[in-house]
Amino acid sequence: MVFFALGALFFGIAVLERAIDVGAGFSTLILTLFLSWLLAFLISPLVRALDRVLPLGRGLAVALAYAVVIGAIALFVVAVAQIGAPEAADLVGRTDEMTASISGLAGDLQRAIGIDRSVIDLAAIVDDIQRRTLPAVIQQLAAETQSIAGGALSVFGTLFIVVVLSLYAVADPEAISGTVRRIVPNRHADSLELVERTVGRSFRGFLQTQVVLVLIQIGLTLAIGLVFGLPYLFLLTVSTAILMFIPFFGPPLALIPVAFVAMSFRPDVAVLVIVIMVVSQTVLVNAIQPRLLREGVGLHPIMVIVALLAGAQIAGIWGALFGIPIVAIANLLLRYVVDVRAVAEVPGMELKETVAEIQAANPDVPLEDAVNIAADRAEAIDDAEHTDPEAERT
Repeated sequence: MVFFALGALFFGIAVLERAIDVGAGFSTLILTLFLSWLLAFLISPLVRALDRVLPLGRGLAVALAYAVVIGAIALFVVAVAQIGAPEAADLVGRTDEMTASISGLAGDLQRAIGIDRSVIDLAAIVDDIQRRTLPAVIQQLAAETQSIAGGALSVFGTLFIVVVLSLYAVADPEAISGTVRRIVPNRHADSLELVERTVGRSFRGFLQTQVVLVLIQIGLTLAIGLVFGLPYLFLLTVSTAILMFIPFFGPPLALIPVAFVAMSFRPDVAVLVIVIMVVSQTVLVNAIQPRLLREGVGLHPIMVIVALLAGAQIAGIWGALFGIPIVAIANLLLRYVVDVRAVAEVPGMELKETVAEIQAANPDVPLEDAVNIAADRAEAIDDAEHTDPEAERT
């Protein structure tokens, strides 16, 4: 029996590995379709809100929503071209100044700590590392300019396709959902609705969490930049916002641009800036982020790390980004199955009747939450029966 179980497990892993290999060949297509669905998923609430608030009709609401999105993208591109590009060019041209400033800061810290330069010369070490590293990085960026430009054109081409596909999905959602419902047998209609709602809930919670974290980081970066007079504030804001979208590891990475600019151009306040950023990020990572993820996607921080590492192992950066909501979906569905079983194990307790009673008392409670409440009641009944001798005798 054990032999057959191990054989089945090995066969399942082999099939999964083969499926991943086949899917990798269509990775660009799959990614394009996924991003199209994700954009449609994000814009749909805006379309519903516009359709509800303004007497436009769904067609005009869709057009207005996409005009807002496309306008925001165009505004960002213009800002990058008009502000970000000159700041980046100026930053690259001040390599020597940055090297000297960071080396001087290292020397000041060494004197403050009281380490003799005959033991170790921090300034010389930092200066040597910078002079060997920064020119190589700049040279590599210059050499890759053409490929970066080609990659940017490819990204904009893919973005155009994503926008068009998502537009069709948002403009006529019933055609897609109706086709899916016709494919799925009627006896599984409730399960299909549960999966759709679970997917939406998990991704919405994940995206809301990431947006809140990004907004917190943007506000913190702007506040520190304005208070301490840090240059290149646009580049700092954009870079830290992008880094914050990386789940779990984003907040520590977002420290790097601000710390680097502070050490390079404001060494007199660099230590204070770094201390403030480290303290703020510690609070963000250990207090705010786990709570947001738990409330948004329903995952324990340990599961968040596991989802992040597993996603990165399977699908690289995209797996790291979307591993958390995918694991959250699986977690919600598994919890639903466990809750249904918990109710079924209590004699005399009917799931449908209990769920109907819960939803009658609160119509806004979704099915999976009502089943979870029913499971809590079932667990309470089971505990009472095991702890009450009278209940056991009867």
